[in-house]
Amino acid sequence: MTTATSTSLLDRLRPGAIMRQYGIAVFLVLMIIVFSLLMPSTFATSGNFRQILGDQAVPGILALAVILPLAAGEFDLSVAANLGATTILGIVLAGSGLPLPVVILATLAAGMLIGAINAFMVIVVGVNAFIATLGMATILSGFNLLLTGSTLIMHDDGAFTAMTNTRVAGFQMVIVYFLVVAVVLWYLLERTPFGRYLRATGMGRDAALISGVRTKKYLAAAFIGAGLLAGLAGTLQASRASNATPDLGPEFLLPAYAAAFLGATAIRAGYFNVWGTVIGVYLLAIGANGLIILGARTWVINVFNGVALLVAVSAATLVQRRRKRVKPAASDASTPASKE
Repeated sequence: MTTATSTSLLDRLRPGAIMRQYGIAVFLVLMIIVFSLLMPSTFATSGNFRQILGDQAVPGILALAVILPLAAGEFDLSVAANLGATTILGIVLAGSGLPLPVVILATLAAGMLIGAINAFMVIVVGVNAFIATLGMATILSGFNLLLTGSTLIMHDDGAFTAMTNTRVAGFQMVIVYFLVVAVVLWYLLERTPFGRYLRATGMGRDAALISGVRTKKYLAAAFIGAGLLAGLAGTLQASRASNATPDLGPEFLLPAYAAAFLGATAIRAGYFNVWGTVIGVYLLAIGANGLIILGARTWVINVFNGVALLVAVSAATLVQRRRKRVKPAASDASTPASKE
């Protein structure tokens, strides 16, 4: 037993195994080292790192929202539009003088409602998730124009702004919200039957259904959960930025999916997972930040994010194929311990 355990530990510590499991984390560290050596007085400063951590909290929550439907085997292309709509709704409600708890509850409820409509269209009506969520995103863009009057809107609610911009030990409060969401979602996906059944739904819906898993229930939970998290991201964005343009939202979509697919190549390679996604979020952010400080044009950042998405999807696909070859019938998520 001891020998087997030692052998297993040695296998996990081999350079190849470390790169397969923690490759993007290693790449993130190398990128930080390179940018720090190139720009020690601008990139490698505590202020810059604190700013990156704060700036990526909202996009990070949206990336975590994305992995719920992905784990269930579906895409939700409306999450970024959901973020934009709830940001605008939050600013409008805060500007109307409503109490802060009412503003927060209303924006979270709006996010969940959008997710519930997506679930209804996909599960009950039978519309392809790609089409249903793309249609929802288009509807929300029109909703944004209606609420904003096609112009920049702002709020001056100090308590709402302080909710995210208050600093704790030098870090913006919004980072704490991101961390709490990550821990709760990690526990839900990795330590509860819900996570196992959700992944079973995504990895083989028919097989999961035959095994007794109520796949529609978990698929609905994935869309509604994604809507809730997108609504939370929108609420925090409204608080942090205090303003919004009518076209807010779509620019968050590609980085969120890139981070999610990057995350599927690390920590639990082959699975969409929380900590891999968090690393993916900061890998993209560090890359963009370093390139901007180096003087790169805006188009370079777009190319960087696009290439990162293509590489991430390709790597996740290869990891998934390899995992299936190595363990063709031993998927831990596709064999639920009990029926639900």
